[in-house]
Amino acid sequence: MKLDLRQLQAFVMLAETANYREAAGRLFITQPALTKQIQGLELALGATLFNRGRHGAELTAIGAQLLTQASALVDHGKGFERHALALASGIAGRLKIGFGLSSFALAPSLVARFKQQAPDVMVHLQDMTSAIQQERLLSGQLQLGFMRRPEAPQLREHRLLTDRLVLAVPSQMTGSNPATFDVAWALAHQPLLQMVGHRCPGLSQQIARFLGSNRLTATVQEAEDIQTLVALVAAGIGNAILPRSVSFIAGPDVTLYPLSGPWSEWEISLVWNPAFADPIRDHFLQMVTTQVPLAASPRADTPSP
Repeated sequence: MKLDLRQLQAFVMLAETANYREAAGRLFITQPALTKQIQGLELALGATLFNRGRHGAELTAIGAQLLTQASALVDHGKGFERHALALASGIAGRLKIGFGLSSFALAPSLVARFKQQAPDVMVHLQDMTSAIQQERLLSGQLQLGFMRRPEAPQLREHRLLTDRLVLAVPSQMTGSNPATFDVAWALAHQPLLQMVGHRCPGLSQQIARFLGSNRLTATVQEAEDIQTLVALVAAGIGNAILPRSVSFIAGPDVTLYPLSGPWSEWEISLVWNPAFADPIRDHFLQMVTTQVPLAASPRADTPSP
């Protein structure tokens, strides 16, 4: 037995109106077309659903018993159609986005703006390294990534901001005039706290290259995460080279000194894989590329408390 959703719609509409002319008008079809759909459904079911009486089309006993389920199927079909159209237009569904420390503030703010435009989209924002983001973008497990510029040529990007290294110093160590603090001396003579390499390989590599290219040496101690590093610096245990974006979590007990020279800066992009068709992702990209100007980098010429 093969049923057609249009036949079920015709059955439900005729049952509601009890009138072939009115039902055909609401369905935007002719009366003969409506009659043909009802007859086709009755043939498929092997049962008569309507009797023609003085008061129009009257449900038979079998028709009355089938009406509730048929109505539910029609409503489900309409819901499926609405959902499919919403998915195709990028206003419903799921969006998986990766982000890192450099986009700690930017990524959530853009997601919030996107949710205002597409409240039915479920957005999953997950903190992960740029390397993992690239892997998942290539495999299709991730739809978008706020990350360092990609190495894989098949990925596309929209550059958003420039982040840079800063030296996080206990504010108590800067003295009465933070502007005169000797950054080179601090790097050479004070403990340098750093996150373990496997937790943030991109940042660890950036710091190693910065120290090497600038012929700087430091005694390194490691911690498990950025928040712990900031807390250790605030407690006066040592300094830390971190991204400038930690200004969002650094309190008054930490002063940030922008570093300069080779390997002190890197760019953050919104990255995607065009090999996968994705209207929801494209909706987010359209919002970012047309409504959000390139983010201005924070000033780097003065220490920020």
